[in-house]
Amino acid sequence: MENGARKLSDEYEVTTILGRGGFSIVRKGIKKSKSDIEDGEKEVAIKTLKRVSGGGGGGALGMARFPNRNHGMITDALLANEIMVMKRVVEEVSPHCNVIQLHDVCEDATGVHLVLELCSGGELFDRIVSQERYSEAEAAKVVQQIASGLAALHRANVIHRDLKPENCLFLSKSKDSPLKIMDFGLSSVEEFTDPVVGLFGSIDYVSPEALSQQKITSKSDMWALGVILYILLSGYPPFSAQSHLQKQQMIMNGNFSFYDKTWKKISSSAKDLISSLLNVDPQKRPTADEILKHPWVIGDSATERQIDPEIVTRLQSFNARRKFRAAAIASMYTCTVFLRTKKLKNLVGSYDLNQDELQNLRNHFKTL
Repeated sequence: MENGARKLSDEYEVTTILGRGGFSIVRKGIKKSKSDIEDGEKEVAIKTLKRVSGGGGGGALGMARFPNRNHGMITDALLANEIMVMKRVVEEVSPHCNVIQLHDVCEDATGVHLVLELCSGGELFDRIVSQERYSEAEAAKVVQQIASGLAALHRANVIHRDLKPENCLFLSKSKDSPLKIMDFGLSSVEEFTDPVVGLFGSIDYVSPEALSQQKITSKSDMWALGVILYILLSGYPPFSAQSHLQKQQMIMNGNFSFYDKTWKKISSSAKDLISSLLNVDPQKRPTADEILKHPWVIGDSATERQIDPEIVTRLQSFNARRKFRAAAIASMYTCTVFLRTKKLKNLVGSYDLNQDELQNLRNHFKTL
């Protein structure tokens, strides 16, 4: 990996948009020269941490301001944090078949660009709902790959802190493609002071200790893995409530069950594994290395019987709702930033939007 204030356009041809976040955008890129990247890796994913205001001074860790619903405007903390975490991943984890690889870092006036391995195989749940057959054994293979990636990260003292299905992508569309853990924007390195303390990811996957603002450790990632496994085998999350506050209380109390008829056909070994991962006491949760030795994960007790099609249908619905919610949040963030840059009276008065501004709003409407 190279680091320095180099222009993205000098190194890469940037093409289609692959995804958007609250303060980042991911686009496909093509390496202009063959140096530093193997022939088969000329296609890359470029994650741009966007600057909303201000210039490009200060290098890769210079000032950048981003919107966030928890902390108003975030300065360089998130940017510096993600680069620090990715540096640790490059130095102590990469290459690893289940962790995204960082190739390069560039910077220009628009922001800092992380040049990453391109994962073209799609998100975890997208792959599962598209399969003709789906069984516990298939789910066990998924858990094995995520646990393998987490084990490598945890050995390097990296805590992901935002593990969820959309942050697990397949490298390619082939059936035996490796699954990659990605997006370290909220991650932390244990021996350093966490610059984004208080921020956590999606509520469905957040641990009780994160909600109660206690110490976050690698065991918080294991809780998230337990939630993912529960959804993989049922099609719905373990904690569901009418309000955000009720859901938080359920999570903090570890209030989930296997009472639904769905779970009657799921092996006891799988349910025991979920129960151990969703233990409110972090110390009682298994480590990633221990998960890799679990009989269900290694295939000794995971059944090959096809999972009830109703579960796959529920998983499809859950996945669709999750995507809609993510698109809405990303669009709200971007539109909020846009509105802050133009006076409201201009928007409703005589001010004419330019073509780029109009196209930006059209893109977000289409996304929704």
